[in-house]
Amino acid sequence: MWKWILATIAFFFIVIELVFFAPSSGDRETSLAMQQQHKEDHVDPVDHEQVLSGGHLVESQGETKQWELESEVARKKRGSEEWTLDKVKVKFFGENQVFYRAVGEKGFVTDNQKSLKIEGDVEIVSSNQYVINSEVIYYLTESRTIEGPKPVKMQGPPEANGKGGPLFMEAERFDADLSTNVINLYDNVRGRKTMSDNRNMKIASHKAIFSGQSNYALFKEDVVIHVDSMTITGPRAKFIYKDGALYSLLINGGVKIKDIGKWGKAGEAEVFFQEDKYVFRDSPLVVQGEDELIGDEIIVYDGGERVQVVKAKAKYRANQEESP
Repeated sequence: MWKWILATIAFFFIVIELVFFAPSSGDRETSLAMQQQHKEDHVDPVDHEQVLSGGHLVESQGETKQWELESEVARKKRGSEEWTLDKVKVKFFGENQVFYRAVGEKGFVTDNQKSLKIEGDVEIVSSNQYVINSEVIYYLTESRTIEGPKPVKMQGPPEANGKGGPLFMEAERFDADLSTNVINLYDNVRGRKTMSDNRNMKIASHKAIFSGQSNYALFKEDVVIHVDSMTITGPRAKFIYKDGALYSLLINGGVKIKDIGKWGKAGEAEVFFQEDKYVFRDSPLVVQGEDELIGDEIIVYDGGERVQVVKAKAKYRANQEESP
């Protein structure tokens, strides 16, 4: 009897505890939700971002593409107007079906796509095989220009005939105009090229202009050219190509020549790389030792070993009377 009474009392207390003290399952879920909401409210807003895998963007004006971009990952932070891109590939479209392919580690593009930035081991390859390397470039939609404000290296296309090496250039900055397909190098411009006989040519100037669709190359402002012991200076120099290969270098606007044992001047000079020949025109004068050579043209062969005067006007020893 006593056992039955004790069992009844114990059951009674268990029921009271379950009814009045145990929380409901609904209350537990509400509590967890409130904790999660509280945690999200204290997250820094910049940590929220959109992430897209395999981003693809196209900038067009009317029906004409300006550029087309691909990236492995695209990110955009909440409240920002800029996309951050990883492993970027961009194809810029110039005039006359010319294009420029650019790759870089990072890219940044605004929502309205008015500006584009690529940085980190940037390489640009033009459709005529100029290769440009720099640390960062910017593309401006309104002016249709690619700007590179950092030091730049550029390699020219290979020789079509396989003779001689490509032209290597360096400068402090560059830009490329997609409307004209002109590539400009600025400030402390210097270059080198191996000629067909393995002799080296070095060239320096303040500015150099190249074409993204042809072999056009022009150097301006205090041009200095070194080939072996010969130094040629002038205000302008232009590379002349024939059959896809570099044929000669034309310097004009007033040329000065200096070599071991001789010096000279002329209105213009042309260097023929494959023939190892230098032709001086437009009232040329060459002084070698005590002799002065004047004629319609003065041609120097084999690095100065042989000199030819075309239509010689005078030949005499310096500081002495003129002789026929």
